[in-house]
Amino acid sequence: MSHGKPTDHEINVASSEFVLNGGDQVKAWRKAFPKSKAKPESQHVRATEFFKSSKLQVRIAEIQIEQSEKDKKEFDLSAEQLKKTLAAVMKSGLATTYGKPQLSAVVSAVSELNKMNGNHSPTKTDHLSSDGSMSPTKSAADYTDEELAKLIDEQ
Repeated sequence: MSHGKPTDHEINVASSEFVLNGGDQVKAWRKAFPKSKAKPESQHVRATEFFKSSKLQVRIAEIQIEQSEKDKKEFDLSAEQLKKTLAAVMKSGLATTYGKPQLSAVVSAVSELNKMNGNHSPTKTDHLSSDGSMSPTKSAADYTDEELAKLIDEQ
């Protein structure tokens, strides 16, 4: 019941709320301590202190691992399953909808299948320099800090 010595229930409530609902410490703290009379301006301070607790950090890590395993089971597709799904997209894209096939879906699916099978060439993008001429492709590592800052400011 105390913010300084939270119960296991309060730790579980706060960590679950934090992991599963957006990572907001104050909201998670409020959920764990709904009867608190702390003013809104002090809730942030209390939540920050509460989240420094090693017990809470361990529980957050455990919940994140549990959620990751659930997500893998629910969303992880093998390459074979993904290829079958893309083939279904191509087939349905070729079927006419209101008299027109959905070719963009087919093109995207074919492109993705080609990438998965290694049947694609790398793409090279040329960049225009400030005077409008073509410049060779550079990675961020090829620029100085000043050049990067100038490029960002130009955006």
